[in-house]
Amino acid sequence: MLVETRPYRAGDEAAILDLFAKSFPHAPRSLAHFNWKFRGNPAGNERISLTFAGERLVAHYAGYPVLFDERGRELVAQQIGDTMTDPSVRHIGRGASSMLGRTALHFYERFCEGQIAFNYGFNVANIQKFSLRFLRSDRVEPVTYRVRDARTIRPISRAERLLRGYRLRIVKDATSELDHFYARVRDSYRFLARRDARYIRWRYLEHPESPYVVVGIHRWHRLAGWIALRIRDNRLMIGDALFDPAQSDAFEVALRHIVPGYPVDSVEAWFPPRPLWFDEVLCANGFETRPEPQDLSLMSVPFTMADATARMRAELYYTWGDSDLF
Repeated sequence: MLVETRPYRAGDEAAILDLFAKSFPHAPRSLAHFNWKFRGNPAGNERISLTFAGERLVAHYAGYPVLFDERGRELVAQQIGDTMTDPSVRHIGRGASSMLGRTALHFYERFCEGQIAFNYGFNVANIQKFSLRFLRSDRVEPVTYRVRDARTIRPISRAERLLRGYRLRIVKDATSELDHFYARVRDSYRFLARRDARYIRWRYLEHPESPYVVVGIHRWHRLAGWIALRIRDNRLMIGDALFDPAQSDAFEVALRHIVPGYPVDSVEAWFPPRPLWFDEVLCANGFETRPEPQDLSLMSVPFTMADATARMRAELYYTWGDSDLF
């Protein structure tokens, strides 16, 4: 069997989508989604390694670039996702010599070494073991999963909200206001993906099957924070959020204004215990920390940033939206 591992070429997407459907039959992917994720990202595109057995695609390893800010330092990292192997070849080789292993190592050589700070992703236990043993991965920490009973959230009246100076509106267009807000608050988070207007536009507003609602929270006509959310079954999922620590009660106002408007039983989110001031806001608003239902952990592979894992454990702020699972 002739096996070839190479980077993505235009036209490979049909085979990629076919393999995705075999690997994840519960969630088939559209061409529009592929183009958005791997060809429309403003931070960089087409970072995909493929292994073919003859003319048949049997393994896929990919990532998309994400810009980070770490204490004033600008970094480029890659969020890894869509790692998959055709079931018919999963028995061939072991570890680094397996189809997925050789595809991942090709990706490292072609798209990572000397080029980016680190790779990261959110993996279930079986992929964690493979990554730790064969792909130089580090386990940063288990995902911090937060839950709040939605039925106990007391609605805020319009009069109380306006008396406190708050107005909320759905974000339809990512304007320069989001850039100014990010520049104002980023140092309060220390280490995070760059949540500026360009990122919010691509990640949430331009998603081809967007289930997201992005809400801006203003106090006295100045942006105090924003939340990205979606509804799944009877759960309201907060996938992303950024707030001004000087207006930390904006989070409480957002919860009391938004959640009672939906027929949900729980509010769920991923928020690490960093930064401390935001952890205190979450605790004050009744969020409990529980084991993540899929036993997911944040994983890292350092490249030019040799201490990436340690820095992430110490200071990284992340949310559900930093994964491709939201």
